[in-house]
Amino acid sequence: MVKLSDQEFVDNLRAAVERYLAGVDRWEAAYQRYYRMPGWAERVSADLKAEQREYETQRRTLEEMLPRARRLCLKHQLRDPFAGLLRLSLGRHAPQHRVASAIGRNERIAATDCLLRLSEQCRVWEPEIPGSEAQMVSEPQPVKQSLLKRLVDYFY
Repeated sequence: MVKLSDQEFVDNLRAAVERYLAGVDRWEAAYQRYYRMPGWAERVSADLKAEQREYETQRRTLEEMLPRARRLCLKHQLRDPFAGLLRLSLGRHAPQHRVASAIGRNERIAATDCLLRLSEQCRVWEPEIPGSEAQMVSEPQPVKQSLLKRLVDYFY
């Protein structure tokens, strides 16, 4: 198994969270198509099988990433919002009684904010090497001169 850097892991975590949230949204959209009674999520109907399978796959992927995500949050002193994303019960309410998502806006914002902060904290900045191509292409740096020489050059 290849050990990913923290930055690569955070990028993968961001993609996993986005896929998970999209899976939840697709499941809820399919659930809302028909009039249903509350609690039908325990008995997955034929019209929800594909969405249910996708949701479960994305959930397992995210669950596998949570231990390292928690460690990174602790390391950088951030609140861990990812466990809250998994504590939901799809289909608990009938579609006609509730239109809001099972994952609220505040939970989504907290997860996005945490991912942005983790990305900032884990970013590795490459040092600039003198004489590298980037510096050769850029404009030449002015040569440092003494104060007296700069004053003379200023007036003449």
